[in-house]
Amino acid sequence: MKIMTCFIDSSAWVALVNKDDNNHAAAKAYFESLLEINAKIITNNIVLDEAIDTLSKTVSQQVARQFMQIVDESIITIHLRMDWISRRVRKQVLNQFLKTDEATLALRHYYILETIRRKSADIIFSFDQRLKVTGFPMMPQER
Repeated sequence: MKIMTCFIDSSAWVALVNKDDNNHAAAKAYFESLLEINAKIITNNIVLDEAIDTLSKTVSQQVARQFMQIVDESIITIHLRMDWISRRVRKQVLNQFLKTDEATLALRHYYILETIRRKSADIIFSFDQRLKVTGFPMMPQER
């Protein structure tokens, strides 16, 4: 049986960490379900930087630092796989972004799509509804 590969977006990371986020309960429940099925969890450095920035502004610098430490430890223990966006990949993504007429997606979404493509993700864990236009399955589902 194939192991599910799930890409985690910054909106999901923030909801998971920030107990005051409207999506915290849904994020926690879905993340726990990913752990239960031993899903392969991936993200990229662009997304993590955005999550750290958001947490430092909306919660606290201390929480952002703790999150960064947990992520670093998870990468070391191979519970989390990091897709590092290189200069070459960045150039490809920028070119793709500048060639498109898709007004719904921001540049950050193109980095997400590139990681999903390169890492063969099955699903996106995100609360960013703009990602629906990509056609990739998103979780958790809206209620």
